[in-house]
Amino acid sequence: MNNIFGYLCWRGDLSLSQSDFNEVDNLVLSTLCYLDFEEIVPRKGEGMITIQQAANQYFSIHGLPNCPDEEKATPLELREWMLYLMADTRRFRNMKLCNHLQILDEIQVKQFSSLTILVSRKHAYLSYRGTGDDLIGWKEDFLLACLPEIPAQEEAVLYLQDVADQFPERFLMVGGHSKGGNLAVYAAVQAPESIQDRICAVWSNDGPGFTDEFVHSDAFHRIEHKIHFIVPKSSVVGLLLAHAENYQIVDSSQIGLLQHDGLSWQVMADHFVTLSELTKESIRTEQKIRTWLQKIPLEERRKFVDSLFDVLQSTGAHTVSEIKKDRAKTAAASIPAMKELPKDTRERILEFLMLLNTISRKFNDESKAMQENKRPLQRFTRKSMLRRP
Repeated sequence: MNNIFGYLCWRGDLSLSQSDFNEVDNLVLSTLCYLDFEEIVPRKGEGMITIQQAANQYFSIHGLPNCPDEEKATPLELREWMLYLMADTRRFRNMKLCNHLQILDEIQVKQFSSLTILVSRKHAYLSYRGTGDDLIGWKEDFLLACLPEIPAQEEAVLYLQDVADQFPERFLMVGGHSKGGNLAVYAAVQAPESIQDRICAVWSNDGPGFTDEFVHSDAFHRIEHKIHFIVPKSSVVGLLLAHAENYQIVDSSQIGLLQHDGLSWQVMADHFVTLSELTKESIRTEQKIRTWLQKIPLEERRKFVDSLFDVLQSTGAHTVSEIKKDRAKTAAASIPAMKELPKDTRERILEFLMLLNTISRKFNDESKAMQENKRPLQRFTRKSMLRRP
């Protein structure tokens, strides 16, 4: 078994005419959107740049990456290494990037980023970014359980319409990872039929679900046959809220909640290594979260989300990384804000945090037990990452 890095090394020399665009290519392009291409990839109407050119500019700013230790590397280090490998492949290096859009609006509670990849002369892939490190983006994610439409979803629909108008001769592929997968599906479902007819495929790579009304709508059923829902074996994010049942389960080299990272998903040739069922803990977790959500009336969920993030932001933190850096300090700093909350809201927040802690612990226990029954996975060195001659 292998992952994206092995895929790029061993199959990156195959052009699209030799091997058609596939689900692994989709994950590569949806992951690419996470990198900071501000001032590198042109905005709408400002031209385009190849992946190889974008990589050269990116690494001239950030420095060349080292081959990472996959168990210790940060998500950013892994994504930079992916870009480094992509730029040296016949398959990806000449694909063109354009229409970069990045929005972070605290007032509207909107975090949105997307770019367009011109895969070939006939096809374009719209890549929607998932949630970044900013608390604004995480708050918007929580609002998925409260609102019929969040600001990023509205932006995703407009983006798809703009790209469709800009490239009227191209077929469209739409995808994203995590919240980006949700945005991809939402945009495709809400698009006019004339645009839907040009959409070849939609990919939600472990993206959260939607409201029951959305999943059972005529608009959703009209394009459902083109949507691919992909989740890892211990998925949590991809099973949140209402979702279609025809999801594909893939194997991962990571444990527990870390399986959400698509770079850990296992690849065989040009497809993912699939499994017949989710882990037992994944199924139990979906039931626990669903049960917990059902205890909160829809009209009270927005109040809960606002209160939770008011407490987090009262600590002075603006990103998830800042909260993780010193959890004891963050907890102490949040006490005054917690005391100001009504008792029932305070208890609900504490119950939610305890639920998250329990879920994380049980996933790790289950995954470690499963890993003990597997032989060690191959680890790549810089030498072994070189492509075959």
